[in-house]
Formats: sequence, structure tokens, C-alpha cells
Amino acid sequence: MSVIFNHGIRHDICGRNPIRLVRQSAKRRKAPVVLSVADIQKLLSVLPLRERTLLLLDVGTGLRISELLALKWRDVNFRTREISVTRSIVFQVVGPCKTEASQKPIPLDPYLAKALREWRKETKYRAPDDWVFASPASRGRRPYWAQTIMRNLIRPAAVELGITERLGWHTFRHYAEFRTMPNVSAMTAA
Repeated sequence: MSVIFNHGIRHDICGRNPIRLVRQSAKRRKAPVVLSVADIQKLLSVLPLRERTLLLLDVGTGLRISELLALKWRDVNFRTREISVTRSIVFQVVGPCKTEASQKPIPLDPYLAKALREWRKETKYRAPDDWVFASPASRGRRPYWAQTIMRNLIRPAAVELGITERLGWHTFRHYAEFRTMPNVSAMTAA
């Protein structure tokens, strides 16, 4: 289509190529923010257990935040060290994962497994059908709101540490994407 419109422009049949506005590939227009290991270590060192565990999972697995919040304890297999991704949750609505490729078991790093066990001891919602990050405000019936955690806890901590990049959950997902499976244990060593 683009070639046809370019031909039309050359012969004064049309004034512009509207196909140029169509995104033609999944190629990024700009490189995403990827924090350094040192910045992630600093951030992890100041976050409370819940946020630290959520951030570690995001960095260590590369899962979308909608997939992380949709995890239930039965999805975490400590014995085989795998996480089963079977659903996602967006605006508190449970649905399928964004892509079919997302629905594959994710390896669970030993340090991530340890962090999840610590979080499970801390939370009062630890039954197999409970959300891993169940919100006490909804008495465990729904997970936390990710953007509230980011806005009220993670971003302010980052600013206080001098991390100036604009952070979002995708920032941490990109860490896993741009590094071959990160060594979470090394990341958390100070």
C-alpha cells in the first residue's frame, strides 16, 4: 500500500502517504529505559518486602505486571522451581494472557523462590487459591493495584536514591528482556 501511495504522490494524484502513520512492525521507536544492576540493587535495598518481592519477580522473570498480579500461590511450584502463567489481570478484571507465548512455565531462580517464601510467610493470604499479591483492602479477593505501588512507593524511593529515569513496571520487565536471564542473586548482593 505504501508503494502505491508513494507512486500517487509522485504523479500528483494524492498529497501524502497515510500508510506512513500505520505502525508496520513491532520495532521500537526508541530504546526503553533499562536500569543498571547498581540502581536495581539500591532500589531493592530500600523497598519493603512486598514491593521488593514484586520488583524482583518483574526483573527476574520479565513477566508483564498484569501477569505478576494474576499469580496465585498454586501457580508457584517451589519443588520444580517453576511459575505457571495462566491468566492476567487488568483493572482488576481477570482474563487470558496477552499472548499465547506468555502462557509457558517460567523458571524460578533460587533467590526468587526464597523471596517468595519470605513474602508468603508475611502475607495473611497464603492459601493455594489466594493471589500472591492479595490486597488486604479487598480482604484478599483482589490483588493490589500496581500503579498505586509504583506511584506511592517505588518511584519516590527511586527519586530519593537519585535514580532520575522515568520508572514504570515495563522498566523492570525490560531488564529481563535486554539481559539474558538475569542473575537475581547477584543483583541483590550489596
